[in-house]
Amino acid sequence: MNILILTTHLNPGGISRYVINLSRGLSKQKHKVWVSSGGGEWVKRLEDSRIKHRYIPIKTKSICSIKIFISFLNLRNFIRDEKIDVIHSNTRVTQRLGSLIYKKLGVPYLSAYHGFYRPTILRKLFKFSGLRTIAVSKAVKEHIVGDLKLKAANVRVVYNGLDESEFTVKEASKSDFGFRDSDFLMGILGRISKEKGHFLAVEAIRKLSKNYDNVYLLVSGKGRLEKKLKSFIEAVKIENKIKFVDCQANKFLDIIDLLLVPSAKEGFGYSIIEAFIKEVPVIGYNVGGITEIIKNRKNGIIFYNYNASSLIDAIEELMLKENLRKRIVLAAKEDVWFFSHERMASDTEKVYKEVLG
Repeated sequence: MNILILTTHLNPGGISRYVINLSRGLSKQKHKVWVSSGGGEWVKRLEDSRIKHRYIPIKTKSICSIKIFISFLNLRNFIRDEKIDVIHSNTRVTQRLGSLIYKKLGVPYLSAYHGFYRPTILRKLFKFSGLRTIAVSKAVKEHIVGDLKLKAANVRVVYNGLDESEFTVKEASKSDFGFRDSDFLMGILGRISKEKGHFLAVEAIRKLSKNYDNVYLLVSGKGRLEKKLKSFIEAVKIENKIKFVDCQANKFLDIIDLLLVPSAKEGFGYSIIEAFIKEVPVIGYNVGGITEIIKNRKNGIIFYNYNASSLIDAIEELMLKENLRKRIVLAAKEDVWFFSHERMASDTEKVYKEVLG
């Protein structure tokens, strides 16, 4: 099967990770895969996996942008020459491009939804969801059917997958970042935004540090609320307990003792699976795709009330109960297979076959 995967860019982030892992999995199944995007830092990661990348000028957030039509012209002959069988779109803009390709060239397309979106009138009127739609979790499926009014019969849930081999080598230790082995390091990994729960985690650390001298919070990620978060940390006088760390997920997970995922919204949660592979216990909030990965007190801990006290209770339990930590980590490691990139590719291939009839 000849497959063209479309995304707006390949800069670090969940969708870029999805595209790379899916491409790798499909290639292992002997499909011929191309990725087309506006470029980005992770193009090299894609090409290192021997996946071909084709640049298109698609960096826009508007479905009315002329860049979509220019991108179509850029791809038109390529799609014909390479006999592309199916188009897989991953952002709102590339969904519009996929629909244009389908209309003009007759190549069937599908779209993937990776999170939660504002149910605007334009989204409901102009869906561009393709012949089939992939949702990365059951929670996302419920959202796009209930809020965006997509047809449930056309939606398939395919969980994200990771290449476990990327996380098997230990690349860092606590001492590399100025910490002692006896320090208990908690971390948040990902974009700094309102829904990711950074402010809640800071409040929890502020209260915990009154009783524990050796607890710290590490933050890895960028985002539009970074300055606001740092100002908040200064305001509550907790700068000595929080460190911003700029490194890849593999290194970050090597040095922390506990991953916090206090998201108020979460379509899936890649960092949870990464932590499972690295044998780092995880605490997540009872919302969205998080609860489809974490089974409370089996492979992780779920906290149910969105406040610092509830999060602190969960943290203290894992800090103080070593046997519970060990049991959770072992169970999580066994669950990693369910979220492999090979399984994701195999389940996605089934959707392609539906589209192709």
